[in-house]
Amino acid sequence: MATSEGVELKRTALNAAHRAAGARLVEFGGWEMPVEYSGIMQEHLAVRTRAGLFDVSHMGELEVQGPEALALLQWVTSNDVSRLKDFQAQYSALMYPPGSAVDDCIVHRMAADHYFLCVNAANTDKDFAWIVQQNTFEAEVRNVSSAYTQLALQGPQAAEILARVTDAGLSALRYYWFCRAKCCGVEGLLARTGYTGEDGFEFYFAPAESERVWNELLEAGKPKGLIPAGLGARNTLRLEAAYPLYGHELDEETSLLEANLGWICKLDNGEFIGRGPLVEQRQQGTRKKLVGFEMTARGIARDGYSVLVDGKAVGRVTSGSYAPYLKKSIGLAYVPPEHAEVGREIQIEIRGKAVPARLVLLPFYKRSK
Repeated sequence: MATSEGVELKRTALNAAHRAAGARLVEFGGWEMPVEYSGIMQEHLAVRTRAGLFDVSHMGELEVQGPEALALLQWVTSNDVSRLKDFQAQYSALMYPPGSAVDDCIVHRMAADHYFLCVNAANTDKDFAWIVQQNTFEAEVRNVSSAYTQLALQGPQAAEILARVTDAGLSALRYYWFCRAKCCGVEGLLARTGYTGEDGFEFYFAPAESERVWNELLEAGKPKGLIPAGLGARNTLRLEAAYPLYGHELDEETSLLEANLGWICKLDNGEFIGRGPLVEQRQQGTRKKLVGFEMTARGIARDGYSVLVDGKAVGRVTSGSYAPYLKKSIGLAYVPPEHAEVGREIQIEIRGKAVPARLVLLPFYKRSK
């Protein structure tokens, strides 16, 4: 399979397993990936109520190592890496000078001089080149993506399923912490992280062991209703949880403050790329604001549709879909701050018609602890 430009797509080590399972494969970020197996609706609901297993091996992995590894990451990311302890992780963003994101990422601290970044698939090469360009520090940056398969086991039954096949003490593994562990007899890094709004784990390990771990996890989870899940459900799940997706809510033109990510901007913690414009925006306000909405009439808002206030286009939808668990049509959009208050009645232009919607509090869905 090749892209429309004729470029051959990359494949994960589980490509044959996905084909054998009857997955529908699509192009995503230069990769051939499963978008669904049994159906997006079924897979979404399985993750919300039981568990789903995702192949996310297309994601990129970068290592930053050396005496000044911390100093380099403090310069290129928005969050405060110095707060991390060994085997703790942190959601952050690689930064451009205007205060926008090169990419969002998860920074894992292996040791004081060794960090492991998980970045978005389509941005891996760009992210690596950007960090290398900024590296005036005594640190080494490596793209180690080819060394890892990454599986995400997500859902309320995830811990119970994983406990059957791992030597890790899961009850002691807190959210956004990780450990070295064996799963299905295979050594790797096990993190309590995910992109679905549910409890769950992400396991990084050698690609040669991919089918063994995939198949054994599915077998261990069968009594609990575990099923394989594709990128379609991953997208609707992250939208219900109001997690941003690069290229939709995040891009070169959008600042972290506009994207409601001020909580990962440590503006009082020394200089980093893009800090100045973010400080200015915090004082003077932003041009736009990310909001959530739900449709109040029949219709599904799609990416790129116009947001109308009193019939006038004021913004655009960045992500929109039917939400299978919430049983309603929802979306994220950018609008001017003066139109961003919760409860405001808006319209979404769908095929030339102004369809009513209402701004609501985010996230749309939050799991009960």
